[in-house]
Amino acid sequence: MDNTPLRIDIWSDVVCPWCWIGKHRLREALAQLGDKGRTAEIHWHAFQLDPESDDTPVPLREAYEKKFGGAQRTEQILSQTQATGLAEGLPFDFDRGQVRVSTLKAHRLIWLAGREGDADKVGEALFRVHFAEGRNLADVQTLVEAGAAGGLTEARVRAMLDSDEGVAEVRAQLAQAQALGIQAVPTFVFDGRLAVQGAQTPAVFAQVFERLGLESRPTDERAGGDACGPGGCAV
Repeated sequence: MDNTPLRIDIWSDVVCPWCWIGKHRLREALAQLGDKGRTAEIHWHAFQLDPESDDTPVPLREAYEKKFGGAQRTEQILSQTQATGLAEGLPFDFDRGQVRVSTLKAHRLIWLAGREGDADKVGEALFRVHFAEGRNLADVQTLVEAGAAGGLTEARVRAMLDSDEGVAEVRAQLAQAQALGIQAVPTFVFDGRLAVQGAQTPAVFAQVFERLGLESRPTDERAGGDACGPGGCAV
């Protein structure tokens, strides 16, 4: 590998459990990569698993029961996902009263942090408040606190939310995902030439890094990883 920073574009949604798991597995793999991993440039892009939702909170279990056909299947999905997350050291707790809302505001916040703060830290805060604390991702105070984790002031976050700032940019990211054929997240694109879908293990990411040092032709490895799409999440 040369000294050019590794660019990683990630399409994800903050209500996708595999996106949080995949993010941490990627970080572990980057840590093992050494200097190249520490200098990697990560760019976050929006994807919405439930684009029809709005800012009216609906209990997550209620929404899942309608989507997946009942309480038993919902409990299976949540318990298996939570167990996987806990095994990764992530404090998933689906008994905290999570709600389904639009993630448009959350994606706008990540977009703002990408310009004026730390998008990675804001995204991490959003994952945590949803999956570990059960807070409403469309709530202004929740977004203000998540923004603070990435260096954004309360005034700046509120000003953004009180305007249409970031709406067009986030919608452009969503359109780009559609144009690229991305139908499930997380989807990682490395140096614009190798795409990997799903919360792959650090070992798989390590193989990706090795291939990047050997190949220059475009490659697509979207199949096989745990991911979430409009129809639901793999368990």
